[in-house]
Amino acid sequence: DLFRKVAPLVRPRMVALGASMTLFPFPVRAIRDIVAEWDGYVFFDGAHQLGLVAGGQFQDPLREGAMVMTGSAGKTFSGPQSGIMVWDDAQLTGPLTHAVFPVLAATHQVNRVAALAVSAAEMIAYGNAYMAQIVRNAQALGAALARRGIPVLGEHKGYTTTHQVIADVRQFGGGLEVAQRLARANIITNKNLIPADRPQDWDHPGGLRIGTTEVTRLGMHETEMETIADFIARLLVEQAAPEDVVDDVIAFRLPYQTLYYCFDHGIPVNNPTPHSL
Repeated sequence: DLFRKVAPLVRPRMVALGASMTLFPFPVRAIRDIVAEWDGYVFFDGAHQLGLVAGGQFQDPLREGAMVMTGSAGKTFSGPQSGIMVWDDAQLTGPLTHAVFPVLAATHQVNRVAALAVSAAEMIAYGNAYMAQIVRNAQALGAALARRGIPVLGEHKGYTTTHQVIADVRQFGGGLEVAQRLARANIITNKNLIPADRPQDWDHPGGLRIGTTEVTRLGMHETEMETIADFIARLLVEQAAPEDVVDDVIAFRLPYQTLYYCFDHGIPVNNPTPHSL
């Protein structure tokens, strides 16, 4: 609603949509309809959501009116570190490809291109199942953390519709301190600004960002999210020392040594025998 009021005052030629914290879809179509009044365009930065889009688990920005979508081949797409750009207007092909080469890039790594091709083929074969499980795991983890006394953003909407879970950890020392504490127990997360933070809180935000992409590819499901939430609650709610938790985390992770949703191993059927705590 605020954009609808402000946009006509500045009439932007292009609107960029994207965020490193994405729990729910963006109003792409509504924004496109607003800027269409002065022939404006929408560009969607899908760095984090590209795999979810490809796997049919997130909004389709191009179908909703975005002119161009860019994304990372890493993150949810689960390929090599590189960029991807997609569009559905043939008239953009010349200008966009020219802008990439020779204007911005003089060469490319052939090995990365081959890896990206394999990742794209695996996304076609397994992406729907892979991305659906990523979202289910994120929702399960968000609910499990909340039940254990750790506030999670988006509770009224099911916590998330992506691979991300955002916890409000201000009562536990803030995002930086919590991320460092969890890392000492071999649980990798990162600090993140949340709506309650101020711009000056950038280095010490109140939020913690957790992703389920990697644990899902290792074959974990909703049950394992309960165990992960237990570990986090022991460290934050019960204030256990990381040194007292790390061995349990290592033992829990040890059976999960296979990458799934790929041509080598397909889709996981049975989980490894879980570690008894």
